[in-house]
Amino acid sequence: MRLPRLILVFGHALVALLVFTGCGRTVTGSAAQDPDVPGVSITADGFGIIAGRPDAPAQIEVYTEPQCTHCAHLQDTDGPEMKGLIALGLLTVTYRPVTFLDTDYPYSAKVAGALFLAAAHGTSAPALQAYVQTLWGHQNPGGSPPSDGQLAGWATDSGVSSDAVAAIQSGQRALNTDDMTSANEARLQQIRGGDAGTPTVFDLGGNAVVDIQEAGWLAKLIGGQQTA
Repeated sequence: MRLPRLILVFGHALVALLVFTGCGRTVTGSAAQDPDVPGVSITADGFGIIAGRPDAPAQIEVYTEPQCTHCAHLQDTDGPEMKGLIALGLLTVTYRPVTFLDTDYPYSAKVAGALFLAAAHGTSAPALQAYVQTLWGHQNPGGSPPSDGQLAGWATDSGVSSDAVAAIQSGQRALNTDDMTSANEARLQQIRGGDAGTPTVFDLGGNAVVDIQEAGWLAKLIGGQQTA
């Protein structure tokens, strides 16, 4: 699912954005963050992570399981484009993790918890997306979960805020992942007519499940919203 012309245009725009934006403001206890870079917030129900601008023309929900290999494939093939679109303010992604593949080890719960810790401490939206790509890129389905040190190291490599890295390193508990899974599975089953398969991408603007097997689905999503 490569989008060469789209990436080239976005790349030039991103360079211009980086050149013309200032140094950003300093938040007490956190590294300086450019106010023009899209941020991260938590959904009203507490079980989703919103990465991107609230006024982005394209808004999607992504239902994902940390041990789901198809979810890892989505991040590998489309994650970089998603990150670029988020950085440009053209796309907002709400991640709604589920943990139904956890059996002997709380692998998915631990990864989901780290993602919520990253979101709660001033991390930028592009860095959050980079962390998702890194976490799913280091998948170990059915195995032991990564250590707090590994999760923190990947967070640092992804550009997650220093406060978030410290919280991840200390093994803080971000939320009740059982409640998260129950709520997100219920939403997923509702939009899929009873099925709870992952990954599922839901277009919030079009109120429809996106066919992510279709070539160029991201470009079509962005193009459709801009001309709507």
